[in-house]
Amino acid sequence: CANPGTVGWLKAGEPLCVTADGGAEVKGGIIFADLPANLLGSFVMGLMQTTDTMKLPKAFPIAWLRADHRFQGSSIIHLAIRTGFCGSLTTFSSWNSEMVVMMLGIGQNVNEGSLFFRGLLGYLIGVETALASFVLGKNLAKYIHNRVNPALHIENEQMKLKKKCGTFINTQLSDYERRFLSGYNMREFDQYIDLCSSEFLSDWRISTERNRRVGDSLLPLLKDIEYQALVLGNSLKKENTMSAIEAGWNIEALEDWVNSKKNLHIQDEKISATEFKMFPAVMIFMSLGALLVAGLVFVNGDDAYSTTYRTMIYSGIFAPSGALLRWKLSGWNGTTETCGWFPLGTFIANLLACIVSTTTIGLEHQLLGSNNFWAIGTVRAIKIGFSGCLSTVSTFISEVNSFLHSSQSVHGYIYITTTLTSCFTFGALFYYIF
Repeated sequence: CANPGTVGWLKAGEPLCVTADGGAEVKGGIIFADLPANLLGSFVMGLMQTTDTMKLPKAFPIAWLRADHRFQGSSIIHLAIRTGFCGSLTTFSSWNSEMVVMMLGIGQNVNEGSLFFRGLLGYLIGVETALASFVLGKNLAKYIHNRVNPALHIENEQMKLKKKCGTFINTQLSDYERRFLSGYNMREFDQYIDLCSSEFLSDWRISTERNRRVGDSLLPLLKDIEYQALVLGNSLKKENTMSAIEAGWNIEALEDWVNSKKNLHIQDEKISATEFKMFPAVMIFMSLGALLVAGLVFVNGDDAYSTTYRTMIYSGIFAPSGALLRWKLSGWNGTTETCGWFPLGTFIANLLACIVSTTTIGLEHQLLGSNNFWAIGTVRAIKIGFSGCLSTVSTFISEVNSFLHSSQSVHGYIYITTTLTSCFTFGALFYYIF
């Protein structure tokens, strides 16, 4: 929306120009151009959270759907929405670049004073508004969850009371076993079985009740035994059996329950995973790529709209490489020996994208006034397509939110400070170099 006459320019009053671009010649540019996209992407990311992250009773991938909904098995689509859509819609690199340009005073009127503190406010507003959007999406998902899963809502209310007393809730178990072993009032649920039918499970619960507490030294062993026997239906390892007997647990009752429950029909309905088919996916990808190339060739008008949309189409060609690289880098999260909690992959993706973005802005200034689309258009396509999809605000904010709600909430503030400081420092350095 700035630099009249250059490739991709539109008047500030045009529909595509939502906000200021962060340039220092624009007063109040702390409301940066990518803020609406970051808010929407963070909201959708919050909406797509799993029940585990919300600390709800039963673990399944999409909290706002029924536990038995067939879409719960579409893990590839879940990944595509979270990593592909939300990660690419939100952009850390463009946000950081606009703050770098502002804080360095590029295009600043000396009579207006420094915009350094406005840039700091831009960072603050960017983090707080994205975090608020994420929390809004997460709370909406939890509200819908309670509506479409009424039994789990009742269980969640009972679970809060149990957790206040320090009772451990094993969310890996089936609905009936989880509720029974946690000592819930089973008559509040439709899935009620009389005490005679669950006598063996009752004996197992009584023998393990003292160890079913958060922080108990034998709790990891208890979780492993119940997962093997109740979830997988496997025979217990000899060492686990011996340890259970030494702890005074009624292991025979557990084995009798495993054998008897086969006739009770209390197992949760399993959602079959949707099979990923490579050939249709490749064909769709190639078709979209062909459409982008065709658009790049045939949308070649000289008016502002044609030039802008041609630049966006060109950016779309670079977008998949950025998103795929970010997905691969996410495998580095939690791999550092000294700071295993640190999301190294997300950090590197955002840092690398910010370096590329500010570098391309420096190159843009060198090409200022040029009408050669392939020169300046390529630079902008790399900045918008590759850097924009390599960086992510939605994942960054999701990780920050997880830290803030953990026992080590200080990790969230360390992560925010480290990311913003590093991205600004290296972004400013490479901007000056180029």
